[in-house]
Amino acid sequence: MQGRAGAVVALARFGTYPGGLPLMPRLPEHRNAGPSRREFLQTTAAAASVLIHREVPMFLGSGDYVYRMDHHWARVPAGKHFGYTHGVVEDRKGRFFIANQSRDAIMIFDHDGNYLSSWGQAYAKGAHGLLLAEENGEEVLYLANTNLAQVVKTTLDGDVVWQAGRPYRADIYTQDKGYSPTETALGPNGLLYVADGYGQSWVHVYDANDGKYLDSFGGRGTEPANLKEPHGIKIDARNGTPVLQVTDRGNVRIVNFSLDGKLLEEVITRADVRYPCTTFHRDGLLYIPDLFSRVSIFDRNNRKVADLGDYVDGKSLTSWDDFGARYPDLKGYPNIPPEKRYPNKFISPHALWVDRAGSIYVVEWIEDGRVTKLTRQ
Repeated sequence: MQGRAGAVVALARFGTYPGGLPLMPRLPEHRNAGPSRREFLQTTAAAASVLIHREVPMFLGSGDYVYRMDHHWARVPAGKHFGYTHGVVEDRKGRFFIANQSRDAIMIFDHDGNYLSSWGQAYAKGAHGLLLAEENGEEVLYLANTNLAQVVKTTLDGDVVWQAGRPYRADIYTQDKGYSPTETALGPNGLLYVADGYGQSWVHVYDANDGKYLDSFGGRGTEPANLKEPHGIKIDARNGTPVLQVTDRGNVRIVNFSLDGKLLEEVITRADVRYPCTTFHRDGLLYIPDLFSRVSIFDRNNRKVADLGDYVDGKSLTSWDDFGARYPDLKGYPNIPPEKRYPNKFISPHALWVDRAGSIYVVEWIEDGRVTKLTRQ
């Protein structure tokens, strides 16, 4: 058996461009004449991983937080492919809904990763944050679409209940200052909170029943209550009183607000996160998919208890300039070549779900998509 690098070279036999991207033969323009770049990456990454996995045990973590890692949990059928994978939720039947930027913007899998169905071609270019909620005994989805600048509420089959575009706030939005929602959260008060993460950094409040706009708070600025790229938003009820938890990614912090938009406290700072995308809560724990190559777990008191799959093994990674310059294997991040996608390592965790058994499902911001399952041991 050759070493890791040798195995991949023997598999692919590619050089690289000066920019670090894999050197590939020119592909035909027509889809039926040959594989697309995305399909090539998916196939090559899977094949390379098979060779590498023979040498590296697929376990990570320590103490109470040990997991078996499977980068290929999602079995996508021939003729379909992921785009950038951005969101993941699980319904009460144990089906997983994956939001990704492909013509199958919502792909559905069973608990074992077998493909079931898909829908959402209209949302292909901007499918982003995904929320599943139960309302009046029925489960519904809220999809934030960054490209369409809207939030859409649907049934689990994709039928539209309502959709809401940019709020009519001339004091916030102009032709040059757009709206680009990244995630939503549903409060116990029946209000839907929408994070304008890629727009003007406001949190907007809607009536979840009909999508009527009600209020806003946050926005750019220098005060503690201001935000800078509020990429994620969730309800945190771990301590009994529900609060609105905002992942203020541009300020590298997690901050809590009351349900009526008043600043409460900063609960996690840049000392413990690099570039957090959102939060997830289960059984008193807080999970953070960190875009800068790891997943972190915190206890009920927001003290860190584990870092998982860290590509740089705990070294400093705080700037976009670090990719490629400081860490050559991450050159071209997040779309690094297949031979640099090492087992037990994350590249760009964007969202996650934790099931009732404590297993974690992580989706990554990669052009050919990736869903990794961490099975609790």
